[in-house]
Amino acid sequence: MLSTILLVLSLGSFATLVAYLVNNRRADSPSVPKSSLPVQIDREDFEKPQGKWLLIFFSSDTCNSCNNVRSLINDLTDDSFHIQEIEFPKRKDLHQRYGINSVPIVLIANEEGVVIWSFAGVPPSDLISDVVSSL
Repeated sequence: MLSTILLVLSLGSFATLVAYLVNNRRADSPSVPKSSLPVQIDREDFEKPQGKWLLIFFSSDTCNSCNNVRSLINDLTDDSFHIQEIEFPKRKDLHQRYGINSVPIVLIANEEGVVIWSFAGVPPSDLISDVVSSL
C-alpha cells in the first residue's frame, strides 16, 4: 500500500514537472515578419497618378544607403515610369500611411495601384533597371 502511494505521488510529481516545462517554454519565433511592404497603394497619394507605372522610393534625410538607391533610380531613362521619392520626415504622413518604418524601400505600382515589385534595402545595381525594362 505504501509503495502504491509513493508510486502515485512520483507519477503525479513527474506529470506536474512536465506540464510546468511545457507551459513555460520559449515562444516560437514568428513565421511572418512584423512589418511587410505595401501590396496596394492609392495612386492619388502621389504625383502624376495617371501614368502607367509609378516607381516610389521611400527614403530618409538621415539614410546613407538611400544615396546608393537614389543614384540607381536616377540612371533610369524609361519614360513610361514616373519616379517619386518620398522622404522622411518631409512626407511622414505617407510613411505612416503605408507602414514604412525602415528605408530605403522601392516599390513599383501599376495603373490600379497594385504593387507588382518591391525591394527593401539597396538592390543590386542592375536589378531595378532589369525590372523596369521587363515591364
